[in-house]
Amino acid sequence: MEFNSLTGSIPIEIFNLSKLIIMSLTQNQLSGNLPSTFGYRLPNLEELYLGINSFSGVLPTSISNSSKLHRVDFGTNKFTGPIPTSLGDLSLLELLNLFSNNLTSDSASQELSFITSLTKCQYLSILVLSGNPFNGFIPESVSNLSTSLQLLSASDCKIKGIIPDGIGNFSSLIQLDLSNNELNGSLPARIKDLRKLQGMDLSVNKLSKVPLEFLCALYDLATIDLGQNQIMGSIPKCMGNFTSLRNLNLSHNRLNSSPPVEIWNLKDLLELDLSSNLLSGSLPQAITNMKMAN
Repeated sequence: MEFNSLTGSIPIEIFNLSKLIIMSLTQNQLSGNLPSTFGYRLPNLEELYLGINSFSGVLPTSISNSSKLHRVDFGTNKFTGPIPTSLGDLSLLELLNLFSNNLTSDSASQELSFITSLTKCQYLSILVLSGNPFNGFIPESVSNLSTSLQLLSASDCKIKGIIPDGIGNFSSLIQLDLSNNELNGSLPARIKDLRKLQGMDLSVNKLSKVPLEFLCALYDLATIDLGQNQIMGSIPKCMGNFTSLRNLNLSHNRLNSSPPVEIWNLKDLLELDLSSNLLSGSLPQAITNMKMAN
């Protein structure tokens, strides 16, 4: 019943379908709260898609009783309140999308405490938290999230503090988006262990001590966005070795000296933004090798 113009709340009778395996109501105009007994009524549910509606209220803690769930999408709704730690009891969970709600972390903690509960989800590969006002710090327990994690998106979440070194444990990570937060300090040294990383967006933060050399071992990177931070120093020569790189944004930082000539040899680079820095020197003839440069 996805992609329709259904309105109103979910009829209570649907929650009596105890043999239901998939519930897909994505992109309608549905509203109302989910019943607190949600998980008890749908014990065989494996996939739940409620994204792009106007559901509100809290996420039911009883969802853990739908223990066969492996894909959960609550994205783009109006859910409020703390993320229930009972989500961590969904041992088969592979995808969790909470994008663009008004969800929070436990008010008793300054950390995103719900992340600790999700460390029990050892099959988790896609975690989307962006667009929620968590207003807290990333806990050290983030290092215990599933090594199967391929996408971690937590942009625009009012996340503070540093990026924990344990993020280097995500050996399968392909996309990392922590943009538009209040992160500060340095990139963790172990970011160089994310050998499968293809896209990294840490733009619009307060990162300053960022040794860009840490990225030079990540040969599969296609997109690097570190724009609008406070990064100082020079652009390392090794960035010219990123043969897969298509988009590089280092704008609005405090980078100095002349860009290394090696960077102009990235023939497949489609977008390069070095604006609003403290760069000096002249542009070499090699810039003509590039397909597009801004």
